[in-house]
Amino acid sequence: MLKAIPERLTYAQQRLVKLIEARELRKWCTNNGLTHSSIYRIALNEKIPTYKIICEMAHLIAPIEWLFYTDEKLPYKAQLVSAFDPKKSICKYIKEHRFDYKTIAEKYGLSNLSAYNLFVTYKARPTAAFIRQVCAEVNPIEFFTESIKEIPEQYIPERGDIISHNGELLFVLTTKEYTKKHTYVICCLISSDCMDGIALEKTHTKGTVNPYAIISFSFARPMPTLIETADKVSTKKIMKKATEFLVL
Repeated sequence: MLKAIPERLTYAQQRLVKLIEARELRKWCTNNGLTHSSIYRIALNEKIPTYKIICEMAHLIAPIEWLFYTDEKLPYKAQLVSAFDPKKSICKYIKEHRFDYKTIAEKYGLSNLSAYNLFVTYKARPTAAFIRQVCAEVNPIEFFTESIKEIPEQYIPERGDIISHNGELLFVLTTKEYTKKHTYVICCLISSDCMDGIALEKTHTKGTVNPYAIISFSFARPMPTLIETADKVSTKKIMKKATEFLVL
């Protein structure tokens, strides 16, 4: 017996419901390597479509059709793309906003921790609700395609940045202008513990900045990776300690 059809459906759900009514959903799922019970529940609003599921079906149902209801006009053309595996690839939007994730968090009402996990560590994935929010400015296809830009080359470390370079976690002391002029970066090593060190505060990165373990490297490949940026108070405290014997 067919369960009650929700009064309001997304364009994607409408496609699935038509398959249910034609008694073709199971065959369609089998032919496309999808789990029938899961897709059936999504069609009838019993399960929320995750980013992973939308990615898996991107070659069958245009991703934007999961974001808007049939009584709404699609703001962009519905496009099918190749099935996207978020475990193996980072989508264009996430990759290209790695270095301004705090700005994105403030704009769309995300916590800094949620944005950090989404854009920096990739421990979280975008929800359909978040992607719909971004639709006001960006075609959602950017969440389901890879970036063709070499993003690391756009990043120049700034004082207060916490970066990863050659397997080490570092706190940047030099300014972006200094790095542009002299083409190298001066940092303090961040360790799990350090006598006379300064513990990181208000950051997702845990550890102690060692103001006596100074590391410098030429700003060239391998490029450093931005982890996050410390707050101004912590940066000022670390700079004061580090510059007791180092002139920058």
